[in-house]
Amino acid sequence: MAEKLLEINNLRQYFPVKGLKGADGKPAVVKAVDDVTFDIYKGEVLGLVGESGCGKTTIGRSILRLIEPTDGEVLFNGIDVLKLKSEAMRKLRQEMQIVFQDPYGCLDPRKTVGQLISRPLELHRYGTKEEIRKRTKELMELVGLRPEYYGRYPHEFSGGQRQRIGIARAIALNPQFVVCDEPVSALDVSIQAQVINLMKDLQEKFDLTYLFISHDLRVVRYICDRVIVMYLGRIMEIADSDELYARPVHPYTKALLSAIPEVTKERRVRERVRLQGDVPSPINIPGGCRFHTRCPQCQEICKTTEPPIKDLGDGHLCACHFA
Repeated sequence: MAEKLLEINNLRQYFPVKGLKGADGKPAVVKAVDDVTFDIYKGEVLGLVGESGCGKTTIGRSILRLIEPTDGEVLFNGIDVLKLKSEAMRKLRQEMQIVFQDPYGCLDPRKTVGQLISRPLELHRYGTKEEIRKRTKELMELVGLRPEYYGRYPHEFSGGQRQRIGIARAIALNPQFVVCDEPVSALDVSIQAQVINLMKDLQEKFDLTYLFISHDLRVVRYICDRVIVMYLGRIMEIADSDELYARPVHPYTKALLSAIPEVTKERRVRERVRLQGDVPSPINIPGGCRFHTRCPQCQEICKTTEPPIKDLGDGHLCACHFA
């Protein structure tokens, strides 16, 4: 069995809402991530999917402590990341990086490509100026950018090229783990495949481990080894990618997969599952199973009792009373 790289235990991320009180009279909170537990194994690509607002990005940022979690435990190679002091955390950041969703907003327009990619190397004292410059150009070539672009600014590049700059910056320090926060959602469809293939090549070449956050289930199926399905801050289902797409168990997972457009006639056409209503507010989460207000299979127990996560065998987990 593969070795665990990350263990996330009972992770919670609550955001207080100023000027608003809950039913108990206490200040209201947005439960963006609510008691989430899962593992990430070395060398794998773990997908994290769900509707907008389900807590995917918040999990990624909480793991890296870009936002401080409310509660829980994040173990990286056995080290509790959430208990590290600033200097120890700074050193650990060499091993944990992120590729942001927006290739436009994540790059400082006043800096050249060379300055943007070399900045992590400078902060962590990689070497002399000449060594850093050489390493930066090597990184540019790795991600498909010409070294002569070293002095150009972000506005001179296309969206796909800018995302390549972000990827080069993320792998500059040879990290073990990279959070990929919807890295192709802002790109044209014609460019998405190029960037995904680049990330897959880099993952195999450097034995990287990815947490791949996305709402595009076709991309997730292509690149991910396992998939976690989230809804309203909680995990609904976890399974190997092939298993999840072939035999989804949770009604929410079935609805998500049924919405994937069929590209070829040879593919089996799934019965379309149409969910009624909207996602409830994370400030006022319904009791019982939090999916019951939209579930086509809802029964009385779903409205009163929260379902435990059941192990269905072979690493397939599902939080449903009728799994």
